[in-house]
Amino acid sequence: MEKLSIYGKKQLNPGESVLTDYGIFTLGIKRNDEGWYLKSFDDVNDGQEIDTNEIVDGTYYHSGKSNRLILTPALPVKPMVFKSSRIIISPKQRLTFFVKIPLILQVYASKKLDENLLAEFPLQHISNTWFGEPVNGEVAFALESEHYLNFSTIEADERFAICPVTIFNNDNAALEIERLIIRVDQMHLVKYSNHLVTSQVKLEYRGKDYLSSVNYGFSKAFHGENHDIVAKPRNPEGKSMLKINFHFIKNIYRSE
Repeated sequence: MEKLSIYGKKQLNPGESVLTDYGIFTLGIKRNDEGWYLKSFDDVNDGQEIDTNEIVDGTYYHSGKSNRLILTPALPVKPMVFKSSRIIISPKQRLTFFVKIPLILQVYASKKLDENLLAEFPLQHISNTWFGEPVNGEVAFALESEHYLNFSTIEADERFAICPVTIFNNDNAALEIERLIIRVDQMHLVKYSNHLVTSQVKLEYRGKDYLSSVNYGFSKAFHGENHDIVAKPRNPEGKSMLKINFHFIKNIYRSE
């Protein structure tokens, strides 16, 4: 039997409630006459029963007479920083690898419109980090993901999106990836086969003294011919940009 998706529509009449398990939390939903109670029950132990009467202790959203909620995935609101000490790309070589991006659960009233968004719930624990130098860097999320070299070996999991990353080392020295920022807030989310897949990240590295070019786009290999777009970019800035995409940790100790 096909596994039920954690996303989709919820149709509840006034007074009805439902509990949905999302792994790190259980979402309680209760319909009122013209609104919804939403409560996240965190760190629920296996076999632990939740009293649906406690849902009204959550946040109340007054949204109107529609009895329908839309539950849908989205990418995080801030860029994510991938840390690695195990990827080295030789000069003039191109590498494609994949990372797993933790997704956000969005809850909409009636229809999926920006003005109907009630709440967002991270489907994984995400921590903040800093990318760049202390004086001119930016706040981002830390990406706790290993890298994969083969798309087909990644197990389907609706709580994550697969992010294809292609880097061309257009420098005369080997590139050791230390910290790479992935601007997921500027990327599409696509349904392909049994996976959720982000836009493909295409980077050209020209050396530590130059800005690298980045492009976010689609690939037939990872997105199919007809793109089943699940979510549009939160912060679209154009398809091609010159950005600081790599950060290298300086060695503060000097050998004598």
